[in-house]
Amino acid sequence: MKKNNFHFVRQINEISVLRIIRDRGPISRSEVARVMGLSKVIIGGIVARLIETEIIFEIGKGDSTDRGGRRPIMLEFNANAWYAIGVEIHLNYASILITNMNAETVAQRSISYKDNTNPDNILRRIVKAIEKLFDDESKMDRILGLGVALPGLVDYQKGSLRYADSLKSWVGFPIKTHLEGILDTRVYVENDVKTTTLGEFHWGAGIETNNLVYIWLGEGIGAGLVINGELYRGFSSSAGEIGYNEIGGSEFNAKNFPILYAHQIRYGEILNNRYLVSALQRHLETNHVSSKLQGKKLDLALISEVALEGDALAAAALSEFGTLLGMLLISMVNFLNPEMVVLGGPVMDSCGIVLEKAIARAREDALMMPAQEVQILAGSLKNRAGVLGAVGLVLQDLFKPPIVNLNAYRSLFSVEN
Repeated sequence: MKKNNFHFVRQINEISVLRIIRDRGPISRSEVARVMGLSKVIIGGIVARLIETEIIFEIGKGDSTDRGGRRPIMLEFNANAWYAIGVEIHLNYASILITNMNAETVAQRSISYKDNTNPDNILRRIVKAIEKLFDDESKMDRILGLGVALPGLVDYQKGSLRYADSLKSWVGFPIKTHLEGILDTRVYVENDVKTTTLGEFHWGAGIETNNLVYIWLGEGIGAGLVINGELYRGFSSSAGEIGYNEIGGSEFNAKNFPILYAHQIRYGEILNNRYLVSALQRHLETNHVSSKLQGKKLDLALISEVALEGDALAAAALSEFGTLLGMLLISMVNFLNPEMVVLGGPVMDSCGIVLEKAIARAREDALMMPAQEVQILAGSLKNRAGVLGAVGLVLQDLFKPPIVNLNAYRSLFSVEN
């Protein structure tokens, strides 16, 4: 069965039928027709074409109705008919995840590399790794698409990196075109924080929400936005660059933040793991304080560990960090009024105190109604969220879209327009 057999899935009715069978199956043609409000003849034609592509199948006869009559043939979604692939590219390694159409893991692995300056070489290694993960070569012809996540400012339409701090040699490289030429399938390229947002939205902490803000805290800080069920990219795909927001008001000063304060202007200068570690190291060197951190090589895990053991300096540093994060959350909650704010990344994975302080500070000064109603919590997928969200770039139109997006769905199943 060739990929272009999926080109027929271009009409709203057909998309809706597929979703009904996926969500309610096993289900009969008659029941689909009743739910859709369409004739059995129309539904029969749609179902026949879906069966031809193997995306649904007949599983046998169901029970007859109370009025008797012939037992209906039941239909079910075939999640294993096609595969979606997610790839998350880091500075010196890449994570690869293959799933079925329900985002259930089929295979996964990571590859490492010392030289990240040759995108062509790394992408070809990724393709070879994908080929090895499939136990049957014919399955390579059943790839719905591949999603690629990487750090930096991404041109989603062109499928290339426009700006990056770490992967500078990747800037301008035609990732989408390059991989589509090798794999003959649709390729999506997106910023890694945005794919992490998708991962938490579809399969993690935000699974029951429709409006979500995700904030990632690690080597830097970034955000992803889901508005009315859709990932919001902004006009130039740069939505979520919250690290450039200036710290307003007079609260941020040396008296209130004796460990972290150093005349910074923007949140991104402070709210990252490198600065947290360096600020604590500087404080230890310039102040005679008793701490279990003295003489140790600092990292997030150690800072969190000794803070939980009662170390006053470590606890104070994490408290300052969480309070400053809470100040940033106030503006986001007031401005965007989301259902949920999800906090993730290495800082949140290691330091629970930060979450507690951020929530407390945000609820102090955010407007009463949004502050009372918003949920603020840690992400649930941890370092799996980004690569799963890359899979989500392929599958997103099969999972709870608020409206039927015909153009996006068409691109999901075809390489050609």
